[in-house]
Amino acid sequence: MEMQNQQPVKASKEFSVSVQEVFQAWNDPEKLKQWWRPMGNNITDVTNELKEGGTVRYTFSDNSLVISGKYEEVKLNEKLRYTWNWEFTDDAVRNAAYRLCIEFVSRENGSEIHVTQENVQSAEAVHPNAEGWDKGLADLEKFLAGTKGSNAPHTGVTEPGYRERPEQVKVGGG
Repeated sequence: MEMQNQQPVKASKEFSVSVQEVFQAWNDPEKLKQWWRPMGNNITDVTNELKEGGTVRYTFSDNSLVISGKYEEVKLNEKLRYTWNWEFTDDAVRNAAYRLCIEFVSRENGSEIHVTQENVQSAEAVHPNAEGWDKGLADLEKFLAGTKGSNAPHTGVTEPGYRERPEQVKVGGG
């Protein structure tokens, strides 16, 4: 049974790059892995079949989180509508199924993105979801700004200043 009077979670952001660049960063697996880290999780595998009925699936470190869904509408560089299922392997209570609508809008001096998340199951979930989208879009903006001339390699590690490979951690007698 569907809940009544639910307000969708909405987030928007303007970018100084083309709508095509934003769309590509949102959908290209290698670019997505560099900027999107929900709740600090790193993406390890992406399936993204950009067609109606196509699969979208993100697998995160340790397989502790998988997000999967199916595309319902695909308009390249314009609009994506798809199901969005969070699957936490160690916490069935937190599993959730949503529907996303992502709109990409071309502007005179760049572009804009609008995210609408439907089927939020409780009033308590609205604020954390909104904060998550705001952070994700801010991270996307930083990524797009940094791709022009940044030659720093992506290490896949989120801790600032930590660039050692795992086998280097105990160097120095640790």
